[in-house]
Amino acid sequence: MVLRVLELFSGMGGMHSALDLIEIEYEIIAAIDINPTANLMYSSNFPQVPIINRSIETISIKQWEKWHADLWTMSPPCQPFTRQGKQEDLNDRRTDGFVYLMKNILSKLESKPKYILLENVFGFQDSDAHRLLLETLQLNNYSYEQYLLSPIQFGIPNSRLRYYLIAKQQENPIDTHSSIIHTQISNFERLLTKLHEQFPSKDISSHDETSRHRNDQITDQCSHSSEILIDPNQSMIINDFILSDENAEFELDDKQLKRGLNVCDIITCYAKRSFCFTKSYGKYFEGTGSLFRTQNDHIRYFTPKEIANLHCFPSTYNFPESITTRQAYSLLGNSLNVFVIGVLFENLFER
Repeated sequence: MVLRVLELFSGMGGMHSALDLIEIEYEIIAAIDINPTANLMYSSNFPQVPIINRSIETISIKQWEKWHADLWTMSPPCQPFTRQGKQEDLNDRRTDGFVYLMKNILSKLESKPKYILLENVFGFQDSDAHRLLLETLQLNNYSYEQYLLSPIQFGIPNSRLRYYLIAKQQENPIDTHSSIIHTQISNFERLLTKLHEQFPSKDISSHDETSRHRNDQITDQCSHSSEILIDPNQSMIINDFILSDENAEFELDDKQLKRGLNVCDIITCYAKRSFCFTKSYGKYFEGTGSLFRTQNDHIRYFTPKEIANLHCFPSTYNFPESITTRQAYSLLGNSLNVFVIGVLFENLFER
């Protein structure tokens, strides 16, 4: 059976990439997002998918019935729940589409999706939006599992702790629902093997032991119980994900170095961890993501393609020439880790 998928708040297509990763028969019947830059990036990589550039709350229930989707994937706007934001939760108008989905679509839809996967920032689990989500799923007879997961626990050298929910509609009524939010997950081994094939270990030309020991670990500002490695022997290093050691185009100038050196996390090719890359990477220094120190001691930004690699997008994923570096960083900061989503799909479909 071909899975009919609606990709809601579709961004740059991370959910689509995860479906490709798990090798399942599917059809994206529509990708919906109001960000024209994200839609341009999406269409460049997935030209066959119908893209709808409009607010979710403007789409009638008649259209949702017509779509008759088997799976909804969604990454609703995270700004109402981030630590850096005002945390206005459901009072933030950017939650309107999500609220509309819960109250006006999912609760009234006759052809409800069998599966739902939702991703959002750490902190969403303490919000009124989260309570609305669980209440709606319970009323509509969905079983669900909740997770707090980060790529680094699978050996991917990037901290990106996120809240995830996978839900499956049941035929029989459900008496109880668990409130547990898991920080570990199973059924990831097959995809981890694929990931190591996609990003094989590369030779490092200069084996500077001082550099190796000084920079292979960074502080735990992004750490959480979920970031304990599932298998320490599976750990990959930054060198597996960078395109080249040197890249003059992305080097910091003297003014940037003076501003950033004391507040930035700087790592080398040997590092087994990097800070979470945010949409403000390249614009601000503190808390927006790691910088890279080359073997010649130059300090540079990670390129958009390298961040996409750390997010486990496929090697074929491209950035159109019309997309600026600033726009690419912004989209990546709002994106997700394809591998982690793939593992959640594996568990959702019980493969």
